[in-house]
Amino acid sequence: MLFRSELMGVSAYALTAYRPEERGSLQGALNFAITNSVGAYLTLSGIAVIYGRTGALNMAQIGRDIGGHRPDGLVVVAFLLIITGFLIKGSIVPFHFWLADAHAVAPTPVCVLFSGVMVELGLYAVARVYWSMFAGALGHHAAITGVFLTLGVLTTIVGALFCFRERHVKRLLAFSTISHAGMFLSGFALLTPLGLAGAAVYVAGHALVKAALFLCVGIVLHRLGSVNETWLHGRGRALRWTGVVFTVAAFGLADLPPFTTFLGKGWIEATGSARGLDWITAVLVASSILVGGAVLRVAGGVFYGLGDPPSEDLEEAQESSEETSETEAAKGRTPLSMIIPAAVLTVAGFALAFWPHLGAEVQAAAVRFQDQAGYNATVLSGTHIARPVAPFRAEDTGITVADVLSGAGSAVGGLILAFIALYWRRLPVLRRGFEPGTGLVRPIRRFQSGVVNDYVTWIVLGVACLGGALALSIR
Repeated sequence: MLFRSELMGVSAYALTAYRPEERGSLQGALNFAITNSVGAYLTLSGIAVIYGRTGALNMAQIGRDIGGHRPDGLVVVAFLLIITGFLIKGSIVPFHFWLADAHAVAPTPVCVLFSGVMVELGLYAVARVYWSMFAGALGHHAAITGVFLTLGVLTTIVGALFCFRERHVKRLLAFSTISHAGMFLSGFALLTPLGLAGAAVYVAGHALVKAALFLCVGIVLHRLGSVNETWLHGRGRALRWTGVVFTVAAFGLADLPPFTTFLGKGWIEATGSARGLDWITAVLVASSILVGGAVLRVAGGVFYGLGDPPSEDLEEAQESSEETSETEAAKGRTPLSMIIPAAVLTVAGFALAFWPHLGAEVQAAAVRFQDQAGYNATVLSGTHIARPVAPFRAEDTGITVADVLSGAGSAVGGLILAFIALYWRRLPVLRRGFEPGTGLVRPIRRFQSGVVNDYVTWIVLGVACLGGALALSIR
């Protein structure tokens, strides 16, 4: 698993620096390569520790050897090191810094892969390692839920806040991916088939609509040569079809029913409520409103010229100006090869929710995914394990009134927030010069400094805090 991950990573580093003549591309690729290489070294160290403990590298054999015993310090340390490397790839706070920097300079198709594939594979690796190797040994479900749910909620909130304040459109979408990565991790953290199924469906729906949004941004960069939301205000009116696709995909990102994102988030909220964690719904809805409001604000300002141009920030303008067009010719029109894939992806993000028996099939797959004993028997002895009976009723994956209200509330809240952000100067309460999100500028710059030394320092602090949490909760 680690070898395949690093093979993909090497390709991603090179693709990020696809335009080596530009300083920003080299810096983004360097930050990406160093932070993810540190993660790879941590994972490799964890593999070495668990190999020293069990003498095995096969996940099923490791799970069998350490399962059923009280976890010792070496097992906990191995778990910490292995998952930290994958949490870095999954852009979980405080290991998320590389993603925004890489998105800002990478070509549009590479951004699609980062947001739609690479982040999700990192989180998949965390889930695979836990259930195939450590679930039987650690066994402290409440403790594991608490640790991963804390990481997921923190990532969800931080990503949403950063997304709302960002004016560089590609970085804005990158921060929205970070926020959604936290939502995916929250679904996994609940350790239930329905929560895992919700995360899986949410991943699929998010990948489709986010890919469409990035392709639309690629069209804007092709036609107008900029990703600076402030400069682009009203200049995208001529891009009618691009604006329509971008707006529809933005509502999908805000979890509007019946997009697939709405379906996946609804299952995560349902399993959270079933475990007495109703506050998860409030966190997910609030974060969806912030992310949806940010993306809908871009749609309204750039493609429809709504509201007043946002205030210009010199540093943000300089960052955005470093992004140059990825095409050389035919800038006076939008080729069908650009707009059709974006439209198809948006439609797919809507249509996937109507796949027959989607809920039952995905949740049954989640049950098999969590069946460590069945996995061990199949891998180690070739024993055919009958498909386990899913511990849920068919109606558990249906759409309830509460789900519809939650999804509609996210979309409507995002739309209202977008209009407030566009027309804030005309609102009586805000006429004195207060711009929404202004207070986030300085923390964002300090937190997301672009200096790789700072990012590695945050990784070290994150490993220390995560290790301390695991040490205190698993005894």
